[in-house]
Amino acid sequence: MTAYLNGEFLPLSAARISPLDRGFLFGDGVYEVIPVYSRHPFRIDEHLRRFQNTLDGIRLPNPHSIEEWRAIILRLIAEGDVKLAEADRLDSGFRRR
Repeated sequence: MTAYLNGEFLPLSAARISPLDRGFLFGDGVYEVIPVYSRHPFRIDEHLRRFQNTLDGIRLPNPHSIEEWRAIILRLIAEGDVKLAEADRLDSGFRRR
C-alpha cells in the first residue's frame, strides 16, 4: 500500500509523522472520507469541495488545489490495493505559527 506524506509517495510502512507536526501536537486537521468502489472514488469533486470549505472554516491552509488532490488520490488508488469502500484521510498537515 502507498501513502502520500509531505509531498512524497512512499510505502505505507515508511510513512512517519514528526512529533513536531502541528497536526500531531495541536490536533489541527480536517478529516474527509471518500468511498472508493471498484477503484472509482465516489463523488470525489463534492468531497474535495467540502474538504476545502472545512479547511477554510478553521483557517487552515490547503497545500494543494482540488485538481492536485484529485490527481494524488487517483494515483494512490491506482498504485494501491483499494477496491471497495476504503477511505482516504486528507489532512493539510503543517501550518507555521
